[in-house]
Amino acid sequence: MTQTASRKKPRALNTLMLIVGLGLLMWLWAQFSLELVRHALTQAGWGLLPLGLLGLVWMPWDVLATAALVPAPRQWARLFLLEWSSDGFSRLIPSAGLGGEPFRYRHLRAMTEEPAKVVLAYRMFHAISGLAATLAGAALCAYSGLSPDHSWRHLAALSVGVMLVLGGALLWWRPFPVATLVSGLVPKLISRLFQVVEVAFILFLLGLAVTPQRVLLMQACLAASTFLFAFVPGGLGVQEKALMLACTELGLGAEVGFQVGLLRRCRQLLWAGYGMLAAIWLEAALGRDSESPEPSAITDGPADRQNSE
Repeated sequence: MTQTASRKKPRALNTLMLIVGLGLLMWLWAQFSLELVRHALTQAGWGLLPLGLLGLVWMPWDVLATAALVPAPRQWARLFLLEWSSDGFSRLIPSAGLGGEPFRYRHLRAMTEEPAKVVLAYRMFHAISGLAATLAGAALCAYSGLSPDHSWRHLAALSVGVMLVLGGALLWWRPFPVATLVSGLVPKLISRLFQVVEVAFILFLLGLAVTPQRVLLMQACLAASTFLFAFVPGGLGVQEKALMLACTELGLGAEVGFQVGLLRRCRQLLWAGYGMLAAIWLEAALGRDSESPEPSAITDGPADRQNSE
């Protein structure tokens, strides 16, 4: 009874946060006309196709982060599709970005004897790199004087504090040698760096000038919202509000922030859809592996033929 009740509490809290996020998202969208939606989709046009595949710019680095924790020989094609499908599940399942981890664990069992350690270490990489992105954005905004009304210095200090706690916990736990942990964390940090391409490409699709100031402030606001409101599944509503605030600060208007948030959600949904195709392929491959005969089951080797003679 106690275990059942303890399981229901996180689910109830997650459901509540999902309802809050969806409510905020719908409230924000209700403030804008459908004409803005039509305009954004028309402006993007065929650009939605490369937008949906934009994750290919940074996902290879995520694959390298996982591969560093998996012993050789590595199945690179499966690792690539596993990262794609796990990220897709995390986008579609409202569970604070953890919806794809059971699927990741299921398929890592065929690649390593310690799949749970790999999943947990990867999630630590994900959290630490996210904090590093928040720190970098806040520090650059504070240094350049962008949006001075925001407490960028306090956010940077908070990011450093939490990052040190997580890094210390990872070193104290030390599921893998330190060199292995570093070789896994570095690609994840590089992945975060390449993710600035997302905002820049969406601005380009909307026909707006792509400037360092615009990309920096919008990316910093997104990172801050992800960090401060990590309990909201998928950042629903929260990340859209962050983009609207950033665009207002930049003089572009909240309408542009709404359109950027809309196209960003389109990218995530398209990417997740492709990820489901990768998941189907992986499940089929796993089924074929389970049906293939074990080496010990082969009875027509030379030794068997000699015994039969």
